[in-house]
Formats: sequence, structure tokens, C-alpha cells
Amino acid sequence: MNILAEELAKWFEEVPAMEFYREVFPEGELDGADELTPGRYTGIAVEITNERRNGKQVIRRYTVTDDLDEIDRLQYSDNFCILAPISYAGKSRISRNARFLYAFVVELDNLIVNKKKEQIGLKSLISQWSNRVHWIPRPTYLVASGTGVHLYYLMEKPVPLFGNVAKELAAYKRELTEKIWNRHVTWSCTKETIQQESVFQAFRMVGTITKLGDRVQAFRTGDRVSLDDLNKYVSADRQVTEVYKSCLTRAEAKEKYPEWYEKRVVHKEPKGHWICKRDLYDWWKRKIRAEAVVGHRYYCLMMLAIYAVKCDIDRAELEEDCMELMEVFEERTDREDNHFTEKDVLDALQSFEDKGLITYPVNSIANRSGIAIPRNKRNYRKQEVHVKYMNNQRAFKVELGECTNGGRPSQEQTVREWQELHPDGKKADCIRETGLAKHTVYKWWQKGAAGYEDDKTDR
Repeated sequence: MNILAEELAKWFEEVPAMEFYREVFPEGELDGADELTPGRYTGIAVEITNERRNGKQVIRRYTVTDDLDEIDRLQYSDNFCILAPISYAGKSRISRNARFLYAFVVELDNLIVNKKKEQIGLKSLISQWSNRVHWIPRPTYLVASGTGVHLYYLMEKPVPLFGNVAKELAAYKRELTEKIWNRHVTWSCTKETIQQESVFQAFRMVGTITKLGDRVQAFRTGDRVSLDDLNKYVSADRQVTEVYKSCLTRAEAKEKYPEWYEKRVVHKEPKGHWICKRDLYDWWKRKIRAEAVVGHRYYCLMMLAIYAVKCDIDRAELEEDCMELMEVFEERTDREDNHFTEKDVLDALQSFEDKGLITYPVNSIANRSGIAIPRNKRNYRKQEVHVKYMNNQRAFKVELGECTNGGRPSQEQTVREWQELHPDGKKADCIRETGLAKHTVYKWWQKGAAGYEDDKTDR
């Protein structure tokens, strides 16, 4: 029994792995083995072995069906195994294949311990969902994962993972995670050290081996929850409200959004985003290889995954780079309880599936990675001077024959050109630097070059 499990056993009932996962995936929710039932899907478990093939670590993926046979087998594995409380269409664990969320999970690490090795942080965490203190919602389970805990909130009804719902869940999870990682519970309580994770994150499986060599154990702490229950603990703008798709019919959508309909429905074009040169990805890979330090290694890889999306790098190349960097980062480990493992790599790779992170703010990347990033600014020019500079750039292009419009650039052209110069820029910066009205920038922003979209919340 691991140390955190010993403490939890004083207050709560331990639940075996199979009983735990039967509650996560109630009987009849997942599709049966060798069946293709409409409206029913399967889970996906991942096992990272110690085997190597062609110099690469062997990773196996398993389809979890209604009989839970793969879970029953994997709980006895001595390899690192993870599973998300999510059902998927198909065998690929990517966000666009996710169908239903069965449990909302928050991972918590670096719990406070006093000089006598007493679990002060764990006791404080439990007190924060008591009848007297309603700081966080009471979880259905606490899972002792080895060096930390996972708070599992099992949903009364599975939540459909439509794009709009996943976006709201991501915003909700960020705020709730900040509340849970507070100064009474964990040493990592600043915005730079709190570990924010994707809604689609997979977690170390109950019953399997931990980083320290013991077993992951689950303890029942409460009842199932509804979205209404969870919404009580966050601000109004972070609540999950859009649980269903738009009520517009296709005919109504075609009339209301003709351009969108033509691209996405008629031509079946994927949702677009700005593509940067791969130089950006290679630059960041070099930076983190040289400068990543303990305490920021996970976020350095997470940002590499984000840059891979920005630069249209395929997942296979990203995985190979991350596995190589894992060995580099592990060499910098300075404590036995803080090794950099395959789990950290897989967690970071999950960001590759959250395409909305393509507009992750540069200052957040710098803060979380601990690496300074030079900003693309106006070189300390005043606004009117910088606007004149941009217009002169336009005139020079006309002189070279690169532009056909020799007159004043249209408002749409101005917004597009500003976006080209500032691929990570915000609408507010564009308004300030171009002098255009707010409604003008907003009007043309979504019609900008390469389908650039300003969305910082989709996970």
C-alpha cells in the first residue's frame, strides 16, 4: 500500500479496480467485443512496455469493451498503463474521436507534508469539501496514484464531447484546478506551477503499478455529480451550459452561415488554422533541449506539442522528438521522487490533440516553460508611427509588383496583413496598432488569411 493510500484508508472505503471501472463505465455503456452498435463506443487503454523495437519503446493500445476484460488483464501489469474515462469512436485516442465523458478528473501533486511526514495537504484537501467548507465539489473517488491523487467526479449522465461542450469543460477545468491546487494543499500553488491538463487526459489505471513500485488504489469519497453540481464552484463565465449541439437545422445553418456551410458541409474542409514555418518548431526544440530545467520539463514538452500543431508537424515526428527529449530531461533529475517518465511525455502529447491551443498566449508559454521568448512588438514605435510604417510597407510591395492595389489598402487587407505579420497576435493589439475600429477588426478577423481563429479556450 502506498503512503497516500494508507492515509486515505483511515477515512474511506477502498474499492477494487474492477468495481471502480464498472462504476466509471456502467454496464451497457460501452460497445461489446466484435460489435459495431450505433450510438455505442469503446474505451482505449495504453500500456507502455519496457520492450524496444527498432530502437523505440513499444507502446500498446487496447480497446476496452463492455466486458472490461482488457482492464481486468492490465490491472496485474507491471508496465505503465493509462486510461481516460472517455469513450471513443474507432481505435485512435484523438480528441475528434472522443464521444462521451464519464468522469471529470483533476490530478493533484506535491501535497504538503510537515516535518513529521504527516499528510497535511491531503487532510486539508478533504476538509475543503466538508459540510462546513464548500470550497470545492466533493469527488466521487480519490485515487492514490503514488506521489499524488486523482479526484474523480463520476457524472450522473455521460457528457457528450461536442466541440462546444469540450471548450466549456476546458475553461471549467482550468478554474477548478486552480481552486484545488491551493496553498493549504500543495507546494505548487502559483499559476506558474499549477499543472493544467486537458479534458481528454488519460490517467494511471487503478490497480496498476505506480512510479514508486506500489499499486494505484481507489477510495470512495462521495456520490455521482451532475453538471449543475459542478457549476456551483466556478464563476459564471466558466460554467458548462452548452451540453447539446446547435439546434439549427442544416437548411437554417446554410441560410445563416453560407460561407461556413460551403466550406465545412459541401466541400468537407477541416477547420482551418494559421500554419507557421517549421523553423519555429525546430527553434523551440533546440531551446528546451538547452534550457529546460526541473519544474518546467513537462510544460516544455507541452509547448513543443503546441508548436507542432502551429507548424503542421505530424504526430509521429513529435512523438519521436519527445521520447528523445525525455532521456535528456531525465538526466537533469535532482530528486528520486521527481523522475521524468513516459507518463510525463504522454501527458504532454495530449496537447497535440487540443487544436484550440494553437493560439496559446506567448506570455503563458514563457511562464510555464521558464524560458524567455522575445516578443514581436512595434520596436517601441508609437501607434501612429507604426501604422505609417505598415502603410509604407504596403506601398513598397505595390512598387515591387507584389500587390495590385496601389491605393489605400482596404480594411480587410489591413487586418489580413497585420495577421500575417503577427501570427500570434490578438484582436486588441490589431485594433491598437492599425487604428481600425473594434467592430471592423472583429468583422474581418474570422475571414483572415489561412482561416486564422482567435480561440484560446478549446482543449
